[in-house]
Amino acid sequence: KDRVSNRMHLTAFALVAVATTLSAFWILILNSWMQTPQGHEIVDGKFYAVDWFAIIFNPSFPYRFTHMLVASLLTTAFLLAGLSASRMLRNVHGPGTERVLRTGVLLAAALTPLQVVLGDLHGLNTLEHQPAKIAAIEGIWQTQAGAPLTLLGIPDEEQGRTRFAVEIPRAASLILTHSGDGVLQGLEEFPEHPPVLPVFVSFRVMVGIGVAMLFVSWLCAAYLLRGRDLPPVALRALAWLTFSGWVAVLAGWYVTEIGRQPWIVYGELAVADVVADHSQGVMRGTLLAYALLYAGLLAAYVATLRHLSAKPAASLQMRAAEGALGGGR
Repeated sequence: KDRVSNRMHLTAFALVAVATTLSAFWILILNSWMQTPQGHEIVDGKFYAVDWFAIIFNPSFPYRFTHMLVASLLTTAFLLAGLSASRMLRNVHGPGTERVLRTGVLLAAALTPLQVVLGDLHGLNTLEHQPAKIAAIEGIWQTQAGAPLTLLGIPDEEQGRTRFAVEIPRAASLILTHSGDGVLQGLEEFPEHPPVLPVFVSFRVMVGIGVAMLFVSWLCAAYLLRGRDLPPVALRALAWLTFSGWVAVLAGWYVTEIGRQPWIVYGELAVADVVADHSQGVMRGTLLAYALLYAGLLAAYVATLRHLSAKPAASLQMRAAEGALGGGR
């Protein structure tokens, strides 16, 4: 008999989810205010709150919070679906595995198009308040009407162009201004713009994973809603996407944080004005220590998940035990 009831498990899960969401709420308020500051005044070089409502509900917060909340749910959905698919491919699944797989797939299929809409709204908000970030994301060097959407390429800041660009004519203007002839500002108008390459690449990693999520989740949902079992190729696709949500979220935060450079409070306070006076050795050592620590924690977490996903289901273990007892009678 289980030591903890299902109701207690559900209560614990709900408390953790609510607490985590509240934590994200306040963290993203602060980050969003640093991206789109308002409701403050600066006196003698210091920031003072004037309107807390304006600070909390700053222009980018609603878009960033909802985008991140749905991203977290998508990450969870693909983690559940991917681990369940791995168990089914290894033939170590039990009766509950199919239910978990179905839940993850259908949740992902419902949330992915919603995330596309939220991402579009977030992008329009960013265009309004941080046009330099959008120019870096899209690799737009000169202000132009009917700007193309660059799918792939290698940004070259020295030459002010994107090499080997694969483009869709006028598509960037259409997406961002809802007009094929819309004008988008180029990086030439922003002498202090973010580094283009990491922002450009990170955005395409995030979007590429999102496209894969949409395609795979809808394909798998179509099978399940018709009462059909998923074929091995679909299970493998889900297994490959197990950790895709984390990669997409990390890439998205690269876009957010690198894209606001050189500002720590956008348009108000530069990073260079608040950087700590440490030697290069101290900075490199600290960065290396953090990287090694988190890499170790990540490796341990992934190894634990792989170990648990490879274990036979409890029901199968029980049946094996019952069979052994029956054979000894």
